Amino acid sequence: IEYIHQQSLKASEGMSAFDQSFYDKSSCFGICNEKGISIRTTNVRQLPSLVDGLTTADRQKIQEIESLASQALNGLTFEERQEQQDILHGVEAKIAEEAGFIEASLQELDDHLRTTKTSSIVYEMARGMDPGYVSARAFRVMFLRGTRYDAEAAAEQMLKFFEMKHQLFGRKKLVKDITLDDLDEDDIACLKSGWIQLAGKDRSGRQIILNLPGLRDDQSTLQNELRMRYYIWMCALESEETQMNGTIPIVYTVGGMKDRFGGSGYYENAKCSTVVPNHMAALHICTDEISEHLRHYSIITAASKKLRTRCRFHYGSQTECLYHMSTYGIPPSFLPVDSSNKTQISIQSHLKWVESRFKMERNESPLSSAIAVLTKQLITPTENDVLIIGGNRSNNEGNKRFRALVKDLSKAYKTGSKESRKDLVDRVMHSVDESGGRFLKQHIDDCRDRVWRELPKDQIRKTVAQAFRNSYRRK
Repeated sequence: IEYIHQQSLKASEGMSAFDQSFYDKSSCFGICNEKGISIRTTNVRQLPSLVDGLTTADRQKIQEIESLASQALNGLTFEERQEQQDILHGVEAKIAEEAGFIEASLQELDDHLRTTKTSSIVYEMARGMDPGYVSARAFRVMFLRGTRYDAEAAAEQMLKFFEMKHQLFGRKKLVKDITLDDLDEDDIACLKSGWIQLAGKDRSGRQIILNLPGLRDDQSTLQNELRMRYYIWMCALESEETQMNGTIPIVYTVGGMKDRFGGSGYYENAKCSTVVPNHMAALHICTDEISEHLRHYSIITAASKKLRTRCRFHYGSQTECLYHMSTYGIPPSFLPVDSSNKTQISIQSHLKWVESRFKMERNESPLSSAIAVLTKQLITPTENDVLIIGGNRSNNEGNKRFRALVKDLSKAYKTGSKESRKDLVDRVMHSVDESGGRFLKQHIDDCRDRVWRELPKDQIRKTVAQAFRNSYRRK
């Protein structure tokens, strides 16, 4: 999909706001104004307060979009429509997870994976690296819960999940749970910006995932955003209650929370959220400008048809949007407002959550710490590794390939911008990772023995950047 036509709204007089949108094909459902009136069920001419200032082309486009929205419902039976409404309001019947039912579902999932796995090289790669990780019961049940025990859909989602994880974190981290130590400093900065955060639960016990586009970090790349989003979603899914009850993503662009980047990357972020094994019970989008709604249509294009029927757009001030949300069982406390200024967003609670994750993930018992040290001491270099031995030059095959790649790209690095240099560093790191290599450095342990340790990502980045500088300086 070609999704970005421009980075900011065009200011040409008389131009349709819909011509300024980021997607050619869009879908929506249930846009409401400050009085709760739905464009979907009301003639546009009856909503002057909402559409004042829109051109004739805008009004026609609204009707076209509403026609597309109705397609999400037309394919459903009456019973299916009622089911979607029950899910939206958190009153759907709970699935009884009896032992026999779960085992039968797992067997059905396994059958589907056996027939479709050949379509995913990455899934086969993960299975070959660690069959126990891929076939773990708890891991597979998470996908079944996310698709409401639709085994075929769960199998398809598993394949997409590994494809995405490989793209975001590389081969080496394909069969491990991602922790904060797997994120680089730019990923962490993006995480701390607070533009995506866990924001409590609704009255049905469903986890709220709050998106505040106005807090997007202008130093973050799309890759940083996707890696951060993956991490937060998987943190939420550590809870079995969240796996079973589902999640409620909320996109909030009221007041100062409007996106400064014109909706760039919305589709990829939305797609990432649909690939992780979660059940999105509903999707709410709040704003105080109709033009913001048009940008958010890209989010809906990434959603399944059934999820589109559970999407609600809310139009109005902060107070009005919070009221609308409360009618769906979402407490006003989901929005982290500053205690001294209710119109300002605070990220203090989110930063405390990030800090608690650091402490939790690194709080190892003495025994597990000792085992970790022993494991690190047992690292044996392979021919694919890049070995760092003080100022000495290693002739390991991995080092030779590393130096050759740096030499080939050194001219581009020397003349490139800060952003392009970062991309070149990432390219080299990805190349080493894809070849099965690691960046290993020799250390002296407490027993005065020489041992190999794997460098953390921030140090790898510095090592590669220094290699580039050394390369073009020699020329």
